[in-house]
Amino acid sequence: MPACELYQDILEDEPEWDEASRRVEDGDVVNAASSRALCQCGRPLHRYARLPRYQTFLMCSSAKDCTRCGEDILPGDMHFVCPACSDVHVCKDCGPSVYIHREYDFLDYETGEVQVQEVPKRVLHDRRGRSVTLEEEAPSKRVASKVFEQVQLLAKEVADEEDVLDKNWEREGILFQLLGVNSAEQAAKSMLELIEGCQRVLMAQPSLTEVEVPCKIYGDIHGQLRDLLLLFHSFGLPGTPDCPRCVFNGDFVDRGRHQAETIVVLFALKVMFPMNIYLNRGNHEDTTMNHKYGFQKVVQEAFGELGPQVYQAISTCFQCLPFACLVGGRVLALHGGIGDGKWRLDDLRRVRRPVNHEQLQAPENRLLWNILWSDPIEDDCVSNCVFGVHDSQRSKMAVRFGWNVTQDFCVRNGLDLVVRSHQSKRWGLGFDVMHNESLVRVFSARDYENNENDGAVLQVQQDDDEGHLGVRPQVLRALENRDDA
Repeated sequence: MPACELYQDILEDEPEWDEASRRVEDGDVVNAASSRALCQCGRPLHRYARLPRYQTFLMCSSAKDCTRCGEDILPGDMHFVCPACSDVHVCKDCGPSVYIHREYDFLDYETGEVQVQEVPKRVLHDRRGRSVTLEEEAPSKRVASKVFEQVQLLAKEVADEEDVLDKNWEREGILFQLLGVNSAEQAAKSMLELIEGCQRVLMAQPSLTEVEVPCKIYGDIHGQLRDLLLLFHSFGLPGTPDCPRCVFNGDFVDRGRHQAETIVVLFALKVMFPMNIYLNRGNHEDTTMNHKYGFQKVVQEAFGELGPQVYQAISTCFQCLPFACLVGGRVLALHGGIGDGKWRLDDLRRVRRPVNHEQLQAPENRLLWNILWSDPIEDDCVSNCVFGVHDSQRSKMAVRFGWNVTQDFCVRNGLDLVVRSHQSKRWGLGFDVMHNESLVRVFSARDYENNENDGAVLQVQQDDDEGHLGVRPQVLRALENRDDA
């Protein structure tokens, strides 16, 4: 079988195979380590390292998956390839490479004392990940900066106004004010620039993102911009010292009155603070849902003649959204739920985006569908089926999962808590704690669909010097009448 043309030039410049491969071929070494030098087809692996020809586009260059462990191999990373199998890429750790021990022998000659010590972080110089910070002069960054300035002003203004439901908030020209324009055509052009920058950032980051604490987690917003601004004013504007990091856990649009404005704000925050603000995909970040529940119509009307183009660009950007975020290394935030729980975080890290509606419904993507659509069974449910996995009324592929599924999932993945959104409860506080405190629901749009519910966010922070994480709900009271008893 001829060598893959992609690697032909570099293979011709190198020896037929390296020393590790020669020893295997000659039968000098036959053990687990020697098998690392061979492809699964039996041929020796060859070293390979080359940056993309146009390094200025490195940020947008896609990583490859290691065939053996599934971890990313970034552009330019030294790894191993098979001269016959074009789809085989083996990372440095899984191939016949040198291993650097994380301990070292330390001799103090003056005292004669010999110690085994752990290699400190200051001598382990990790290669930086691909930068996702857009240039200050980038069009999307300029638009995002304008939006961020207006968000700060609007948050103060709504806090001083008489409190009203988002659907009754009478204020003209919010979209134009946010984008700093005077017409639908100008708004569309600015929005397209913002979308382009947001998509670039999203595609440079993995399908499972990670963020440090302190961090706030928002639930469903559904286009209720006024509630979002009040939450910003009350509990900290994202990107400021009061709220340095933030995860928005899906369902940004549909049903609410200010859907276009809400997505402008969230995309702008992502462009302004790409490593601190994270947007998870929800079941409403989907073309089918947007057509059925109103977002498509809203966008096409708001942006004039270019409305269809703007909507299509937003839809494509939605398909690039990550599916979950790991907060503080131990809290997993995802929109719907964990489905049957029989998966690992690495399965999510291997997901390739963009993912459209048809791909989501494919049997092999049942994991992704359930991340968006599944629901937990409440511990005090009147049904006897409070544990295990059961069918859901939402769809044929979605499931409902019991407390034991959540706790088993957390144990196998080294997690302490799952945070999900996806459900608003009538007269609810905006959050629920269930499954023996291993799962929390958060919903941020108050008085949603006449449910007379509060809106909430979750503050995740380190509670002590021993590394314990604490989760503190922060609640915005509902406006509609309800019985507090």
